[in-house]
Amino acid sequence: MPTRIIKDQYNTMNNRFLNTCTWCLLLAVAISLSACDVFGDLGNDDPDSQGTALFPVRIDGEWGYVNENGRIRIEPDFNSANLFAEGLARVREGSVGYIDPEGEYVIEPRFQNGRSFSQDLAAVEVDNRWGYINKSGAFVINPQFQEAYNFIDGRAFVLTSSFDWEYIDQTGQIIRTIDTPELNDFDNISDNQYSSGLALVFNEDVNQFGFIDRDGNMSIDFQYSEARAFYDGYAAIKVSDRWGFIDNRGNISIQPRYIEAGNFGDGLVPVRENTNDWGYADRRGNIIIEPQFEEARQFSEGRAAVLVNGFWGFIDTSGNVLGKPDYDEVSPFYKGAAQVIVEKLDPNNENNRLTTWGYVGMDGRLIWYPTR
Repeated sequence: MPTRIIKDQYNTMNNRFLNTCTWCLLLAVAISLSACDVFGDLGNDDPDSQGTALFPVRIDGEWGYVNENGRIRIEPDFNSANLFAEGLARVREGSVGYIDPEGEYVIEPRFQNGRSFSQDLAAVEVDNRWGYINKSGAFVINPQFQEAYNFIDGRAFVLTSSFDWEYIDQTGQIIRTIDTPELNDFDNISDNQYSSGLALVFNEDVNQFGFIDRDGNMSIDFQYSEARAFYDGYAAIKVSDRWGFIDNRGNISIQPRYIEAGNFGDGLVPVRENTNDWGYADRRGNIIIEPQFEEARQFSEGRAAVLVNGFWGFIDTSGNVLGKPDYDEVSPFYKGAAQVIVEKLDPNNENNRLTTWGYVGMDGRLIWYPTR
């Protein structure tokens, strides 16, 4: 049967499911989104300034793209696919390359690995070394690093050939303050992007976190037992056994009083104060959405993922649950859609679970029924 006819049948099937189908989930498990190579490179900023609203979907083991209405726009021909970023999407077809919204290669697949474009550069791996290319596929920073992350705010976190973690600028020069002894060595942290002009750093000698500016100077001294990068203008910090928030000058914005706290987004932050349930507070620390969720995540595009009775769903900024929490895992909203994951029993092997991927829209309704 011709490929396009098969794809048209999937479109028809999805529309039918959206109108008539309900289902029951059998097992709640946490799935690593990076493993399916779809949402791994999103930072604080919108990665796609050109507004490409196409979303990776998997059909019969291959990845393609649908639009916000669930219509296939790029046929499923890839081993893996990532969101569009700055007009290009990273895909794998044996090797990693980059396509445009028409599905045509702009940069032919020739890399071992790669990340999405950010600030006009993408980190790619060649012969076990990472460097950075421009949108023509030419190297701007030659492959030389053991590991390399996206540029955000003109800085990227890399692991050098001598196995030192450093921040570099867009020419590949290391940002380093030699007059600050406590910054002689950076330690690897996952929350390693610049935001609000600052980057989180960790000093293993004193076992504390602080923040540096874009020139590598100490901006907020090492003093926190735990801390996270800035999001929406605020950074979560832990003092004693409670979480609070600071601004980019290091001033306390919300006094440490939470047992647990997430990251700010859309002016709200998930917090757990005195109970096992999560709610949301505003920039002053006032509870806006009452504690009621088993888990809660950061807001994005006016929507946040929450865990209810063991399944994930979404709420709006007023705390209204959108649709029915029915998913084993979900991603943040991005350009009006959020990826959802459903785990199903394998009909051919009761000991096996099948992972399926779909999308919901802003109203919480499916726009792409989960497929694999």
